[in-house]
Amino acid sequence: MLSSTKRNLAVTCSLVSILALTSQPVMAQDENTQPQATTSAPANGGEIIVTARKRDETLLEVPVAVTAFSQENLDKLGVNSLQDLSSFAPGFDFNNNDRVNSLIRFRGLEAVVNTPASRTGAVFWDGAYVSDGNAILPLFDLGRVEVIKGPQNAFFGRNTFSGAVNFISAEPGDDWSGKAMASYSPSHQDSHNLTFAVGGPVSDTVGIRVAGMTERVGGDWEYLNGDPYGQINTDALMASIVFRPNDALKIKANGFYVWSDDTIVQASQQGTTAPGDCNQTYSGDLRRVATGEIVGSFSTDLSNSTLRIFCRDYPDLDDVAPDIPLAGQFGPDFLTFGAVTPALATTLPVELEGRGLRAPDGLGGKYRLWRGNLTADYTLANDATISAILSRGEASNYNIQDSFFGDPLFRNLGLNTVLFGFIRWTRDSFAEVRYTSEQTGPLRYMLGFSYYDQKLESSGLQARKVLNFENGENYGIFGSVDYDITEQLTLSLEGRWNKDKQVIEFNGPTEILPTETPAVLGEEQSFSKFMPRVILSYQPNTDMNLYASWSKSNIQGVSTNAENYAVAVPGAGLNADTVGFFTPVQTLEAYEIGLKHQVDDWLYYSIAAYYWDWKNQVFAELSSNFTPLNLAGDSEIKGVDIEAVLTPTTWLRLSGSANYNDIELQDFAGAGSLANAVLAPGLATGGVQIDSSGGRPRWNPKWSGSLSAELDMGDILDYEPGAFIRVDGAYTGRFFTDNFGWASVPGYWKFNARAGVNLTDNFALEVYGNNIFNDLSWGTSVGDTSTLGGRKGFGVLPRKREVGVRLIAEF
Repeated sequence: MLSSTKRNLAVTCSLVSILALTSQPVMAQDENTQPQATTSAPANGGEIIVTARKRDETLLEVPVAVTAFSQENLDKLGVNSLQDLSSFAPGFDFNNNDRVNSLIRFRGLEAVVNTPASRTGAVFWDGAYVSDGNAILPLFDLGRVEVIKGPQNAFFGRNTFSGAVNFISAEPGDDWSGKAMASYSPSHQDSHNLTFAVGGPVSDTVGIRVAGMTERVGGDWEYLNGDPYGQINTDALMASIVFRPNDALKIKANGFYVWSDDTIVQASQQGTTAPGDCNQTYSGDLRRVATGEIVGSFSTDLSNSTLRIFCRDYPDLDDVAPDIPLAGQFGPDFLTFGAVTPALATTLPVELEGRGLRAPDGLGGKYRLWRGNLTADYTLANDATISAILSRGEASNYNIQDSFFGDPLFRNLGLNTVLFGFIRWTRDSFAEVRYTSEQTGPLRYMLGFSYYDQKLESSGLQARKVLNFENGENYGIFGSVDYDITEQLTLSLEGRWNKDKQVIEFNGPTEILPTETPAVLGEEQSFSKFMPRVILSYQPNTDMNLYASWSKSNIQGVSTNAENYAVAVPGAGLNADTVGFFTPVQTLEAYEIGLKHQVDDWLYYSIAAYYWDWKNQVFAELSSNFTPLNLAGDSEIKGVDIEAVLTPTTWLRLSGSANYNDIELQDFAGAGSLANAVLAPGLATGGVQIDSSGGRPRWNPKWSGSLSAELDMGDILDYEPGAFIRVDGAYTGRFFTDNFGWASVPGYWKFNARAGVNLTDNFALEVYGNNIFNDLSWGTSVGDTSTLGGRKGFGVLPRKREVGVRLIAEF
């Protein structure tokens, strides 16, 4: 629960946000050759350029909900990861759950079962699809980051079912310039960051740019023996070469390499309500897994529970301390229980040898990511352009966890750390070519072709190593036609014909036990669909844009796992013959109405209202022994995104955002031991689960938003080199941690503060504080599972307060 000080500050900030109608990121053009985002509001005269539809458009005129961040904006926000960035982009959530199972959500839509073919959102680097490694994707030396909300299949293709994030890299300018930054924080086990970027012309036709970063994020917590928990070490390099032999042709080659390791694992928190002390009643319906029919109702008096549980709300971790494993590093005192030892956990399966995978030397993970892009743009004599992209990348991670999540009740019985984890290696290739007509006439069009392939090899680390090898292939023809019906009214027709195929080459252990079904070999799922989008945009003047859109998009289903479920629950009558090997292709029908408005030179705002109908959404129903059955259901999603920026004076800038998101599960069953252990004991077992239809999915707050205020102290104090003070707050509303509408995390604010002064024209000093009120609420990935005599929450622990200093030099 928030203290009175925190509560009053949160209320004050909420009122200011409502009165000011504020928003976060803005953009203008910089001195480089490409349009760049800046922290100057559009109200101050900066023209905001985005490429959300694969062509240059101002943020106001593009009829799509886009939130854009410049590198300068990211630096002032103190943002260095997609998770941090998502706090300031309404309708977008990226939860970096132990940096492996990263959860990407646009407007609350998220794949419950996340496979390469069924992901609902995607990340791109200069327009090329990045299949894995998004959690360590570098957020430095960028031109901008565009968060594009809503289906983006026409222009971005695979896995953009609900949205896309596009990283646009920085380019060398017309003159040599550079920037270097160094930051240090003594908080906890100290953090530091060194970053540099330098670039410029080599000749009249060639420019180069090189950037690098080395960073350590200190461990905010400790394992019981003092090993650091939560420490992240990252090193990254980026480089680009731009070749302009003439005014018509531009060729760009760029890439990055990132390697990282961490000591992050999922820890736990014991249930806080003693048996018999939860005076709540939970009622619901039961549905049969085999048919989906309702087979009865129930009502459970939780005051009769014999378990220690969470009675509705999870407490903050500063109120009830978490449980963390005994040791983080493997050593002579590292004790394990069960078949998996440190030696076995760090032994790579022979099938994955030669993939550059590195085993951690303790709990946590090691990661590697690289990508190379080659792009070309050629302007024809008729002012049309031909553009092409070639890209190849590789991502890998090796992660080891404790399946007891540090629970001391097991350790007191001599049951020490039980190791499990994941190994994953992905390689992908992407190619695209498109023709874009000149953009000045009343009729404009684009036609393109894209191809993508992916190879995935992974292994689970448990008593045995269970392998999963999959190959994916996607190609499509896409295009758009824009016609100005009048000078103010434009009709846009967009679409992609898409062929998507995913083949499970091998899935299962190499040796089959009597209780297991044979491994899956060579199973294929594919579909061919045309995915359209229609947009009607009305601009009564150059300062306002009203638009409405409709689209229909598709992604793959997933393996139902019916054969394994049939072995686990023989009486349920479910196997591949009854439910199929794969769930049906998923479909999203999306409607959106938006308004963007520039009011003189002091206010810019945008509002987007949306309604989405999601068919064949994949959800998992679990048997009592946790064997999942993946089935298809439906959901409805509706809500509103609001962004604005207010500049009432030359020295004050207020900005903020808000998202209201209402999701209703239309055909859905809950899953997990919470059902059969607490809410419906003795009932939600043996092929029967709690029906969650009409409820709200886990981890999705109904309200979220951000608020920022920046003072130009140079203007106020008449200090010509410049100075500023800035406060940024991010709000996460109450969300459930399960699909039953039972346990939840109360809403909370997290605030960062930053102040800087330019000592000279080329040298600046900043001080900063992140999470300055040290809010230790659980993030939107906390779960609930059984422990001895009760329940426990588990997830990645939040970051504590951090204060530090940063030096910036430009040359």
